Amino acid sequence: MSNPGLNPNDPVAQALAQLRKAGANPQVDSVPRGASERKEKKYNKRRITTRLDGRADRSNRQPKRFGALIMPEIKRNGWNQHYAVGLIMNSWEELVGEKIGSKTKPIKYDPETKQLFIQCESTPWATQLRLIQTKVLQTIVNRVGPNVVAELKILNPEFKRPGKGKLRVRGRGPRDDFG
Repeated sequence: MSNPGLNPNDPVAQALAQLRKAGANPQVDSVPRGASERKEKKYNKRRITTRLDGRADRSNRQPKRFGALIMPEIKRNGWNQHYAVGLIMNSWEELVGEKIGSKTKPIKYDPETKQLFIQCESTPWATQLRLIQTKVLQTIVNRVGPNVVAELKILNPEFKRPGKGKLRVRGRGPRDDFG
């Protein structure tokens, strides 16, 4: 140990000195246990795709939409029909259009007969909806799928009867001819 700054009690310094003496080429005496039995593993390194500007493309890390996450659960539990009926009830204006949707509204669904009951604001609107009933059913089939709604029951508007009393005028009864 001829190095003047070398501490004789430091084992790391002694090992370093021996390596320098050997020419920094240490010889390995033994092969590690099991090294000959190990098979070389080939790792399939996935290449990260890049965008046009050279940055890494992380589009696969984007969060999924709620509908894409919940739809497998709806299908797995057999809630397809309930989901479809809710979609019809909540987006009625989108299905039939703004004008018809403002004058009509779905009020009830019968799952046994697959009938959708629709209340109209006036008798002329009920008549018009009956005339385009097949088109509305086709739109529903395109939007939510087949075997959800088989028939539309279009109802005329309901009017409350006036109360009985001394000041009541007898007449033909409640009518819906105002438009």
